[in-house]
Amino acid sequence: AVMTSDGVRISLDWYGQGAHPTAVVSCPGFFQSKDTVTFRRMSESLAQTHDVVAMDFRGHGRSSGVCTFSASERHDLEAVLQWAQRRYHHLGVLGFSLGAATAINTVSRHPEKVTTVIAVSAPAAFEDIELQFWTPEAMRTGVQGLEPGAGCRPGNPFLKKERPLETIRHVAPIPVLFIHGTNDVIVGIEHSRRLYAAASEPKRFDIVPNGRHAEALFRDDPERFLGLVRAWFSTTLP
Repeated sequence: AVMTSDGVRISLDWYGQGAHPTAVVSCPGFFQSKDTVTFRRMSESLAQTHDVVAMDFRGHGRSSGVCTFSASERHDLEAVLQWAQRRYHHLGVLGFSLGAATAINTVSRHPEKVTTVIAVSAPAAFEDIELQFWTPEAMRTGVQGLEPGAGCRPGNPFLKKERPLETIRHVAPIPVLFIHGTNDVIVGIEHSRRLYAAASEPKRFDIVPNGRHAEALFRDDPERFLGLVRAWFSTTLP
């Protein structure tokens, strides 16, 4: 575990532990944890080509504190990146949903800490998230996400938050890949379209036909999702 600058204990798992010269920091989204079956399988698969540092944001999994819905989570990722920087010269960040929003906001402040970023189902702004929870597709996604290890200790959702749509321009010259499914009813694909339009080069936007939200892209079709991720990291991580 590592401690944040504001006193929160952040739990992490270290896959590979130096087996590869580069590492990927995995950032789950709201209600998700590095310890779910989905994220463990994903980390194990990615660890075949890169070491993986899988983290739990505050209020999730084995980390302390409460979730602030991306208002304070940058401190969590900053602490993990500081830990990883002492071990690797080049780091990739793989963020999902609110974890992707946190990744964009954090890297915009510290572009020197990261070599490349993948933002999966990233919201352009927290207040714009649709979360059509009453739809059958949203309920299906939510039920499938209720794996052991998932859950959240919520804090104040009304704290002021940075808007990825405004911070994304400061990520350059770090290359960013946006991945979004066309059937995402929690964070609609227009979020990534807006982020991609606002981002500077180098950037790429991969659309997954009929793809659902965040980690469900991996759960539904691991090979397709991992193919996109590995192809990007193979060309952007030295």
